[in-house]
Amino acid sequence: MSIAWQQRALALAGLVQTVHLVSSIARTGIVARDVMEASLASVFVQNLDSISEIYQGARGIRTGLSQTREMLQEFNLQTHGEVLRYLFAVTHLERQLSRDPGMLERLGDGIARLDEQRLQRDPDPHHVDDETITQLATLYEDTLSDIEPRIKIAGNRQQLNIPANIHRVRALLLAAVRSAVLWHQVGGRRWHLVLQRSHLKQGLTHIA
Repeated sequence: MSIAWQQRALALAGLVQTVHLVSSIARTGIVARDVMEASLASVFVQNLDSISEIYQGARGIRTGLSQTREMLQEFNLQTHGEVLRYLFAVTHLERQLSRDPGMLERLGDGIARLDEQRLQRDPDPHHVDDETITQLATLYEDTLSDIEPRIKIAGNRQQLNIPANIHRVRALLLAAVRSAVLWHQVGGRRWHLVLQRSHLKQGLTHIA
């Protein structure tokens, strides 16, 4: 199995995890804090020696790996339709972002600033506190939310009226775009989900 397919499978699992968390928060308000922090911390990983570093190896995306295996095996639109809709929306957003160098610079500068501030509060690079989540949400709202068409979040209106949930959803969408950037950098394409599922499934089997 090509290392390229392992890398694509890893990036896809990171992306699937973030949009799965978005869906869960929007519908129930419930999310595993450690899983959410692993996805959000990936936003701040910029210089990679290994692609697995962005997700702390495979342990940072255990939920995404499980969800991706299930999705690729069944590819049931009734079961996974919402996650797939978010996934395609995020990858489309990433492609539009790639054509806007000004916004890319604003995002990069904003992420670097927030990273410095959060590490001053807590030097653990894997910890993402509530203040950072709010700041990431604001950065998303000030940048990526301006790109049309905007990603529409479906869910429970009561949950989506809670400010903390809104912040978590927006911060996770920013993390999803980070994974989409990585997915594209390692050669991932949306049509792979339809025509190359067997390669992606094999790539997943080689991820510890």
